[in-house]
Amino acid sequence: MQFTPQKMVGWYQVKQLMFTGLKAILSSIFGNYSDRREIQAALSGPDMFDFSQQDELWFDYVADIGDGFNSTFSIASLLAQAHLRLDDNLTHRGSILLMGGDQVYPTPEMHEYENRMKGPYQAAFPACSDQTSPALFAIPGNHDWYDGLTNFLKIFCQERHIGQWQTHQKRSYWAVKLPHRHWIWGIDIQLNSDIDQPQKNYFADIIQQHMQPGDRVILCTAEPSWVFKDRYRQNDSYERLRFFEKRFILDNQFELVATLSGDLHHYSRYAKMVNGKETLQRITAGGGGAFLHPTHNLNKQLRKVKDENLDLKAVFPKKETSRRLGLQNFLFPFLNPSFSFFLGAFYLLLTWVLETDASRGLTSLLERLGSTDHLLSAFDAFFHVLIRSPLAFMLGLGLLAGFTWFADANAGKSRYTWIVGTLHGGSHLLVCSLLIWGFATVNLRYLNLEVISPPQVVLFALEMGLLGSVAGGVLVGLYLLLSNLVLGIHDNEAFSALQEEDYKNFLRFHLTPTQLTIYPVGIREIQKHWEPLGTQPQTFKGTLPEAHLIEAPIRLPIPIRVKDSTAVASS
Repeated sequence: MQFTPQKMVGWYQVKQLMFTGLKAILSSIFGNYSDRREIQAALSGPDMFDFSQQDELWFDYVADIGDGFNSTFSIASLLAQAHLRLDDNLTHRGSILLMGGDQVYPTPEMHEYENRMKGPYQAAFPACSDQTSPALFAIPGNHDWYDGLTNFLKIFCQERHIGQWQTHQKRSYWAVKLPHRHWIWGIDIQLNSDIDQPQKNYFADIIQQHMQPGDRVILCTAEPSWVFKDRYRQNDSYERLRFFEKRFILDNQFELVATLSGDLHHYSRYAKMVNGKETLQRITAGGGGAFLHPTHNLNKQLRKVKDENLDLKAVFPKKETSRRLGLQNFLFPFLNPSFSFFLGAFYLLLTWVLETDASRGLTSLLERLGSTDHLLSAFDAFFHVLIRSPLAFMLGLGLLAGFTWFADANAGKSRYTWIVGTLHGGSHLLVCSLLIWGFATVNLRYLNLEVISPPQVVLFALEMGLLGSVAGGVLVGLYLLLSNLVLGIHDNEAFSALQEEDYKNFLRFHLTPTQLTIYPVGIREIQKHWEPLGTQPQTFKGTLPEAHLIEAPIRLPIPIRVKDSTAVASS
């Protein structure tokens, strides 16, 4: 399969914003009416995938992968290596690869899957008949769901190869049996909705037919609801997750060892503390290739998660690094020229409407502003025309409403962050008036151009188009920077603007008769210079990025099970 390597998704490209927003709206409206999980259940039985015959097993977990080629291929290449040395630990390629959601960005068209996920993974680990094929299991994230799961099912649920990795699942959720009474469950939460009844029936059948009290479960879900519970005021995904965990895991006397998630594109590990000891691990590892999310707004303790005592044990990147990276929002107009140019064009349109309506009163707005030396007089003239022009007023109101809606009012430290959004919108009107005043002063007073002369019209359009774009972009970047660092909001918006390729991660697991070990793998700098080699198959040459342990391996001893099913810690 031939594919075209892609750059990181430009989330602030106007066309991209509109297209992705439309997809998200349509999928949220019609998702429940076209829920393909029910069709999956009708067409296949309760498959259980058995890897329990081995004495020890290596397996990998990666999430949020299908973005820019450099980051995605860097991670895929590391996953494909037969051996990977992490500090003093020699690790082995996983016999199973788990993909934890959002296998493609920005939307799940087939060409996006091929260019952003399938192609890079096939190039990193080309199919070879004389090698064992590691198994691949995936759960969908919200970006996989934007087409109703159509292409996800084609890629992951038809027993196809992705390079040397072999898919096995028939559904978007699954249960995998591991050695030493361990299980991995992958659940499909659709677009932040309840787990459907056929999926509940599936796990109930797995429990009844294959499991026994004392078994240990690693749960994969598409979003870190424990973090969302703490960060957002109106999010009940944690309650739904806890319901599932209690009903299907804890009430059946299974042990929940760890919950794995992506969706947030960083590494964070929370541990449930019982009598000063770590028990349940809640790990977010969404560093498979998508833009970086910040870590500096994660709380040390999740106080809103009242039924669990969850303490933050490690993050990657470090919080001070995360804050430093956020300062790049000062460069917003240069990192996101499309959106910045849109703002400049909006300022120009608003000026044109204001000038047209003001000219009906014989004196143009530009002439009024160009003749005053006082800032307050300039503001007074601008807003005097604005509130008397129906079209200009609607444009200004739309700008205010847009930035008020843009404010991340469901997160952060205040219930009134929407006010900050309104002030942000108002500041754009102030900047627009300042720009008109400045350009009018230069063009009319110092260059002595006539307000309606072609040279002045062209010059003003160029000034507003260029300097207005820069000023508008700087204002958005400053808003994102301050709101993220001070109010703790706009994690997604502030860092998607940066398109940060570095600071990626994945998890490597090693299961033995005595313990389960988790190796959190970090990559500070991905390889950005891959040289194309062959086309059959399509391959690339480059130095592998340096991988390291984010923190010391997490070692979870396996209890010794005696005949009466009582568990004591192994020594």
